[in-house]
Amino acid sequence: MSLKVENLFYTYMKGTPFEKEALNNVSLEIGDGEFVGIIGHTGCGKSTLVQHFNGLLKPEEGRVFIDGELMNKKSLKEMRKKVGMVFQYPEYQLFEETVYKDIAFGLKNEKLSKEEERERVLHAARITGLEEELLEKSVFELSGGQKRRAAIAGVVVMRPEILVLDEPAAGLDPEGRETILDFARRICDEDGVSVVLVSHSMEDIARVADRVIVMNDGTVEMEGTPEEIFSQSTRLEEIGLTAPQISKLFDKLSQEFPQIPRKVFTVEKAADILEDILKGGAK
Repeated sequence: MSLKVENLFYTYMKGTPFEKEALNNVSLEIGDGEFVGIIGHTGCGKSTLVQHFNGLLKPEEGRVFIDGELMNKKSLKEMRKKVGMVFQYPEYQLFEETVYKDIAFGLKNEKLSKEEERERVLHAARITGLEEELLEKSVFELSGGQKRRAAIAGVVVMRPEILVLDEPAAGLDPEGRETILDFARRICDEDGVSVVLVSHSMEDIARVADRVIVMNDGTVEMEGTPEEIFSQSTRLEEIGLTAPQISKLFDKLSQEFPQIPRKVFTVEKAADILEDILKGGAK
């Protein structure tokens, strides 16, 4: 499932003293089964952009295509089934008496058998990291991270072909962040879902994304692989961003120890390199 945005413009409160241009001629593509990270400083247009992906916002100018089909009033209902949206703190929308019922809520109009429904719910729970024994508990008995995963499972159970996660790890402890990021990578790899992750964390994006789109003042500033983007530390700093902290450390280490590579952007990669060096395997 692919998504394409062409020449998108959007202005908030147009014609008023509070008018603000949020998007200015944005064009981009998300490929089938691709994991794309979108980063940028606060107010750069990230969330405004992704709200166009399933018609929550309508373009002032420009077009959005899902698998080559133009998103418009006629196609909107079907398009929204294909693009699942998860915003910050989705757990605030939990309301059913059990976790199972909350995850299954969106399936009410799908005309599924009880067995089919249960299969869908169990898969959504598994891939988001929820243990099956939690499904019959009240949502209010869950930890913060478990609530977040239950809310995301309620979107995953609808089997979207594109999943948009807008700051999905916001407010979680390190373990909760790891679980959410692992889920995001897993649903892309195992189910072939195209994933769009919006985040202010360079470390998170470097760890899981295949491609990175950098937004700046309503435009696409840069796009490329994590290595291509985070290698441009000077430009990132000019627009209020920074490369992952681990990359700064390795940049300095490489100046003192030539055998240490400079372009390292994830803790996992750093650990592998240091382990290799300690074992005497570095060339």
